[in-house]
Amino acid sequence: MLGNSIYRIVVALLLVGPHSLALAVGPTLPLPALNIFTIVMSNHDYNEIVGSANAPYINSLIASYGLATNYLDAGHPALPNYLYLVSGATQYPGVIDVSPTTAPYFPVSADNLGNQFQLAGIAWRSYQEGMGTGCNLSASGNYTPVHDPFLYFTDIQLPSSLCVATNRDYSEFASDLAAGTYRYMWISPNLLNSGHDPFNDPVAALQASDTWLSTEIPKILASSAFKSGGVIFLTWDQAEGRNGDSPDKVPMIIIPSAVKTAGFTSSHAYNHASYLATIEDIFGLPRLGAAVGADNMMEFLPPPSPLLQSAESRKAHGAAGTFGLTLAP
Repeated sequence: MLGNSIYRIVVALLLVGPHSLALAVGPTLPLPALNIFTIVMSNHDYNEIVGSANAPYINSLIASYGLATNYLDAGHPALPNYLYLVSGATQYPGVIDVSPTTAPYFPVSADNLGNQFQLAGIAWRSYQEGMGTGCNLSASGNYTPVHDPFLYFTDIQLPSSLCVATNRDYSEFASDLAAGTYRYMWISPNLLNSGHDPFNDPVAALQASDTWLSTEIPKILASSAFKSGGVIFLTWDQAEGRNGDSPDKVPMIIIPSAVKTAGFTSSHAYNHASYLATIEDIFGLPRLGAAVGADNMMEFLPPPSPLLQSAESRKAHGAAGTFGLTLAP
């Protein structure tokens, strides 16, 4: 499906070698950004966050960047949403949250964003606050593996060396950010900082999560990795339907280094599959699961410069890279 009801012709030049070119036509725009940061918060409704005095920093981001005002989660409980974000499917019946080693469901042999990155040679990591040891499959303190979806897939979990290398404690994020090694970085705060707890006091939980974001996001915004073509996707795993609010509507805030329009909003119908579709389109990857029929969220990003994108594509992918050229209708 061509995103957002805007039909575009995209000519992709596939640089298959130093002396050969091939032409292809497709609906996606590979590489409008170089570095992607994804931050997933927990258990708050759209109306609890947007416009709330309890979330001043989050609302300052909304005023400065972009907000999808009609974005839905994939249902309940939490885990199916995380799995949906990276695979386009909930992967199990999803009645309760379970661990990454819960038979007969997990680990599951299904394709996922982490495996796609591995096959494409795209450097990536998932950072979990409080994880401690890399690839920690057991809950401890304020850490839960439920918020690290990559742990639930066979091709990530069972090659233990790969799992340890790609699923790390959040304490390592700052040095990795400074080094600029990874093009995709997923971040899950712990249960206190994500807004999950205290579960019986959603206002206090929101305030704590807003404070955490106000400390951590500026570090990304100040980094070379972000300034050189970065985008932050900030969203919530699931809504709670408190106070008569929608049980599935959550904010999706898109923060590009090159702002299209400050305070840009869109009421287009998006969901967690739209996030996956967007990431896969950015990196030129095949779409998985529900992402196949989802609209991407490219409307929040300024169009890339074809000439710049050509150079950056070769830098990012080596001799065999891709870049997109959009021809306006």
